[in-house]
Amino acid sequence: MTQPTGLTVVVDNQPVPLDECGWIQRRPCGCIVAALVAVSGNRVVATAQQAHEHLNKGKRERAAAEREGITVATTELITMTHYREHIGAKWECERHQPSVQA
Repeated sequence: MTQPTGLTVVVDNQPVPLDECGWIQRRPCGCIVAALVAVSGNRVVATAQQAHEHLNKGKRERAAAEREGITVATTELITMTHYREHIGAKWECERHQPSVQA
């Protein structure tokens, strides 16, 4: 098991261990396009800039993402509890969610 980093961040005005968080990246419409745990083994992603660069590896990929409106500003830190309880497989925004037929 990996040792906890000991780093604490504030999410929704509450201190939370960074090890219990993840980053999501959204399109301007709200659809999630990528997710990343903040801590995995020796990799620690502690800032939105680091997450954006990790999720969009090179200059070209970052430029393409930014043309789609995916930027550091659309990169959000959340707790994994929030992810499990409120997001899970629901990555599409309300506008893009498939309609459920009864």
